Amino acid sequence: MSKYYLKVPSSVTLKDAIKVMHDSQQNCVLVVDEDDFLEGILTYGDIRRCRSEKSNNETSMSDSDVVDVNTLLVSSVCTRGMSYRGRARGLLTCYPNTTLAMARELMEAKGIKQLPVVKRSRDHNRERKRRVVGLLHYDELWHCL
Repeated sequence: MSKYYLKVPSSVTLKDAIKVMHDSQQNCVLVVDEDDFLEGILTYGDIRRCRSEKSNNETSMSDSDVVDVNTLLVSSVCTRGMSYRGRARGLLTCYPNTTLAMARELMEAKGIKQLPVVKRSRDHNRERKRRVVGLLHYDELWHCL
């Protein structure tokens, strides 16, 4: 688990988030709320999908439909959750005591390259609020297993 990870507030523009990722040579940035709880993850894949979705509508595209990275908020592009068996689920995460083998299996099953590591919540009122403690990178797991 890497304790070095990038994070940006959900109110940051896509342009600023891309700059942070590029300047730090990282493939993702974690998106956090004003209380520093995890809201989502932004990857270059999310950015490509956003641009691709817009360009697929090119027959009906006007200038206002083009992705404007200067004004588009990272919160509208980042991955916030997933669908499993037709039901909406939260963002895929793991805990510090999750084994690396289990984390790798989870990442392979879902086709993801980064997995946020979060603290377990002790407060039932904040059950969905997760504090990030690290980030697992799929490519780095092979060095450990």
